[in-house]
Amino acid sequence: MAGGEQGLVGVMLESFLAEGRQEPADPARLVYGQSITDACMDVDTTAGVLSELAGAARQRRATAESVRS
Repeated sequence: MAGGEQGLVGVMLESFLAEGRQEPADPARLVYGQSITDACMDVDTTAGVLSELAGAARQRRATAESVRS
């Protein structure tokens, strides 16, 4: 994306407090903050991915702007 790729216009990230997923079980045995549906990234990983994507989007906009000028 930072190189100017225009085909990427959105992303979907699955994020939760704790990474991974767990099988539904007795609520007393579940890990707090971990999904019971889809495997997810943890909060810190999500923040890093979003930061990297934001930087790539800024770079793509700057590149597109310099080409137009």
